[in-house]
Parts: sequence; structure tokens; C-alpha cells
Amino acid sequence: MLLFLFALVCSLISKAESYTNVLGTALESCSGPGMARTGFMRDGHCTEVHDDRGSHHICIDLSSTSGGNFCSVTGQPNWCESSMGCHENYSQQCPVEHWCVCQWAFASYIQNAGGCDQIQDIVCEATNMVALTAYESQASSSPHVAQALDCLRSRCAVPSTHSIEGEQPVENGQQNPPELSSSDNAPVVPLVISGMVLCVVVGLAAGLFIGKRIAKAKAQKNKENLAVGKNSQVL
Repeated sequence: MLLFLFALVCSLISKAESYTNVLGTALESCSGPGMARTGFMRDGHCTEVHDDRGSHHICIDLSSTSGGNFCSVTGQPNWCESSMGCHENYSQQCPVEHWCVCQWAFASYIQNAGGCDQIQDIVCEATNMVALTAYESQASSSPHVAQALDCLRSRCAVPSTHSIEGEQPVENGQQNPPELSSSDNAPVVPLVISGMVLCVVVGLAAGLFIGKRIAKAKAQKNKENLAVGKNSQVL
């Protein structure tokens, strides 16, 4: 059981550290202290394992009043104002504030809200680059996806990275796209190292724990064998 938990911890650490946000830096946690814990894996990040069908990659501040409420505009049950397990202690209840929402529902949200300036705040540091890449791949064939792409670029000050139909090419002097620049992966390195250190520490702890259990079991077995030997001599 302990080895399973060790493997799970290391898997989640390496998974989160492999992602970048739309700014090209290490993906930050969407939820925080005092908020309900979000994420498809409920680890606070807008990531997933084997890519959930909902693609919950966009981090929105549902407590913001800058635009129409996400739940109301998208016609969903009003979970936006509910309480769930807290980010720092899941056994307690905290309000839903920063939340990872489906990137496709987000595209519809912009359209139904009346445009990019009519939506709630986007937490760019915690919004997964995967969403931007998905929008870029489908923008030429879907007007509302193109609108979502433009909105994400505008709200997060993301430079245009790919030329799509009907869009002006990248101007001279514009910075390289975040997802294509190798230097943008640099901020992830300290996190990878810290994750590796944590995995090693957990692994050593697991090894010591299992070693003690095995030694204790052997000592108990030897004690039982010794007792059986003494009883046989008496008989």
C-alpha cells in the first residue's frame, strides 16, 4: 500500500511539472488556501491523467464580478456558488472560487456572454497551455473556437503563435511562441528537482518502513520457533 502511494505521489508530481501555462511558464495551482480544491484530479491544477473528456484546462475566478456568471451563462446547475472540499484540507468545506472549467464550455461561455469583455476573470498563470494549443488547431474551422483563442490571447497577453485562416501573420520583432521556446521550460527545472527529491525521500521512508516490518516479522518468527523448540524439549 505504501509503495502504491509512493508511486502515485511521484506520478502526480511529474505530471503537474510537465505542463506549462499559457504564458509559457510552469503551470501554477488554480485553487489556493480558503478555496475549494479544483482540478480533474482534485490536486489544484488544471491537468488530467490520460486527458479527461471535458478538458478542464481553463482556470476562471468564479468569484469575480467582471462578467456574467459562468454557471448561469452556460446553463449549468449553480455549483459556482457552492462549497466543496478545501484546497488545504479536503475534509473541510470551502467556497468554489478559482475553478478549472472545460475549455469547450469556456468557448461557448464567451459566445453566450456576449464577448470576451463580458466574462469573468481568467487566471492565466493556472490556465493550461494545452487549451491554447487545442484552440489554435481548430480555430480555422470553428468561429466560436477562434473567438475563444482571441479572448485567451487578449486576456493573458499571449502573442499570436500560429497563422490561421483570416488572421494576419506574426509581425516582425514579435517574441517566439511560449510553447516553442526551449528557454521557457527553464522555470520547470527547479520544480522537477524538488519533485525528484520528494520522491526519493518518500521512497527512502517507504524502504525503511518496509525493512522494519520485515525485521520485526523475522524476529517474531524466530521467537515462535524458539518457543516451539523449548516445548518439544520439555515433552
